Amino acid sequence: MKNLLKLLAVLIFSISANAQSINFNSNELYPEGIAYSKKQNVFFVSSLHYGKIGKVTPKGVYTEFITDDELVSTIGIHANEKANLLYVCVSDPGVSVKTNAATQMKLAKVNAYDLTTGKRKFSADLGALNPNGGNFANDVDFDNQGNAYVTNSFSPIIYKITPAGKASVFTTSDLFKGEGFNLNGIVVYNNEFLIVAQSSTGNLYKVALKNPTYITKIKADPILGADGIFLNGNNKELLVISNSNKQVYQLNSSDSFAKAKITKTALSEMTFPTTGIVVNKKYFILNAKLDEIFNPKATKTSNFLIQEI
Repeated sequence: MKNLLKLLAVLIFSISANAQSINFNSNELYPEGIAYSKKQNVFFVSSLHYGKIGKVTPKGVYTEFITDDELVSTIGIHANEKANLLYVCVSDPGVSVKTNAATQMKLAKVNAYDLTTGKRKFSADLGALNPNGGNFANDVDFDNQGNAYVTNSFSPIIYKITPAGKASVFTTSDLFKGEGFNLNGIVVYNNEFLIVAQSSTGNLYKVALKNPTYITKIKADPILGADGIFLNGNNKELLVISNSNKQVYQLNSSDSFAKAKITKTALSEMTFPTTGIVVNKKYFILNAKLDEIFNPKATKTSNFLIQEI
């Protein structure tokens, strides 16, 4: 641990003087997820507080895009431009204006919306596949065939959703069990396997797409509070956001992530960063300030940041 701390003290991302971070405002929005449309040149952000989906322009102009009574809290989101769909993870962690006893810690859905019009195309009920367990649909990514994979943070499950919207349990494992928040960020690597992050332990796991019972732990220093993860274009760098310590970690691998090494870190400018995205070869992370909404005594604010690092 001492050596890791020394490494992190030295290997810090340089924040470019030309960094184009984007400030935006929306009343107590508390966005958890972020997506991007290259065709529209716009970001999409979710909302724990209101459950709506909004658009943010590169100049920081926020506008509402999707409002839907089914959206209690919106969590991870992902734009599939090939299918012209926005996938939205829907859950209820208890801080939404729509929170209720029937959905709190039980709701887990993924809704797909037309990326242009915002019209709902389908809703996949993941909670129905795990009726006796805790449910929290957290993050989503796609393989080359358009299948979506979704993490459940309150039960050790990864789901699969076909392009037609049919959901199933893709895999489950005791490796994913732990105290509190567990499975979190997810990415598809080279259409071969999933990489998933576990918040409670800081571990990263690989799950083979062709054999989902084959799960291996990536040999890397644990990153406690691991939240969103994303790959760069060459699949040799994985960025992991830790919400608990406001850090972004860059991990590099030369063996398809059998093992990985932390090579750089960066600090978020605001509290509780959640996830990130690559846009035009630039890295952006979402400064969500979720600590405020989970603390009843905290002053609630309305300014948020898409930070270039």
